[in-house]
Amino acid sequence: MPWWGIVLIILGVLCLLICIAGWLLVDFAINKRSKLFMDNLIKIKHLEKTIEKPGSYPKLEKAYDDYPLEERIKLMRDEMDLDDDHKIFWTKSAKGEKLRAYYYEAPQPTHKYIILVHGYGNSAAIVSRMYKAPTAMRDRGYNLLLPDLLNHGQSEGKFIGMGYLDKFTVMSWIDYIIKMDPEASIALMGVSMGAATVMVTSGEDLPANVKCVVEDCGFTNAYEQFSFVTKNMGLPAGPIVGLLELFAKLRAGYSFKKDASPIDCIKHTKLPFFFVHGENDDFVPTFMMQPLYDACPTEKEKLIIPDADHARSVKYHPELYWPPVWKFIEKYI
Repeated sequence: MPWWGIVLIILGVLCLLICIAGWLLVDFAINKRSKLFMDNLIKIKHLEKTIEKPGSYPKLEKAYDDYPLEERIKLMRDEMDLDDDHKIFWTKSAKGEKLRAYYYEAPQPTHKYIILVHGYGNSAAIVSRMYKAPTAMRDRGYNLLLPDLLNHGQSEGKFIGMGYLDKFTVMSWIDYIIKMDPEASIALMGVSMGAATVMVTSGEDLPANVKCVVEDCGFTNAYEQFSFVTKNMGLPAGPIVGLLELFAKLRAGYSFKKDASPIDCIKHTKLPFFFVHGENDDFVPTFMMQPLYDACPTEKEKLIIPDADHARSVKYHPELYWPPVWKFIEKYI
C-alpha cells in the first residue's frame, strides 16, 4: 500500500474517533435522557462544596423516567411538599414538544405573576423546594408558575437548551399567562441555567406585561461555563469544549458562544434587572456576575450574598436574600 493510502486510513480513523467523541460529549453534557448525562451530573454535584445530605436529591440516583408512575408521583410530592392547591398546565413549543408547568394561585385574586425557572439538570419540583416557592410567593400575593424546561422533568425535548432553547419555553408560558389574564404583570426569576434563561429571554421583544427580571447565579455564556467546569474537573477545556461546541451545533442546533450567551442578549434588554450571586460560588463562579451587570443597559441592582455557594443564597441566608428581592420586584409589579 502506498504511503498516502496509509495516511488516508489514519486520517479516516482519526475523523471517526473525533465524531464518536463529539457525539458522546453532547450526550454527556446536554442530553438529560442519557445515562452519560446522569453519571456526569452526579459527578458534578459531588464537586460542589454545597452538596446536601445523601438523599436530598433522590432524582439524581437514577433517571426520573426509570421510576414507576406511582413512585414518580410520590417523589414529586416529597420534593415539592405539594398540596392540593396546585394545577398542572400543559402547552406546546413551536416544534410541537409538550411543555409542563405547575401553577399556584395567590390566596386572593391578583394580576401579579412570577415565573420561576429551574437550573441545569433539575426541574420545577426541585427549584420549588429550594425556594419554598409556593409558600414564599403566594404569601406575598403572587400567582406562581413553575415550568419544566425542555428535556427536564416532564417536558419533552431532545436536548438541554442552556438558556437559548429555553427562552422559547419561557416565552410560550408568558403567552399562556397573558391569554389567561390579559392584565397580567409578570416578573421573570431564574436560578443558575434558569438565570441564563431569563437573561436570554429578556433580550427578546417581549410583551409589555413582563415587567422585571431577577437572575440568581447565572453564567455569562454556556461556552465559558462548560470551560470552567471542565477545568475544575482537571481536563483540558480547550479541545473538549471546542468539540462539544461543534457537535452541539450539529445535533442541538445552537451555539454555546453565540446563542446560549446571556451576556450578549442582556445588552438588548429593556427590562430592569436584579443580579444576585453567592460569594463562594465555585460552580458558576461569582466573577461572572460583574460583566453581566456591566452589560445590562437598564435600571439594575446587584447583591452578593456572603458565605453562600452556588444557588444556595435563598436557602442559607433568606433574611439577606428576600427583602431586597421583594423590594425590587414590588417596584415594578
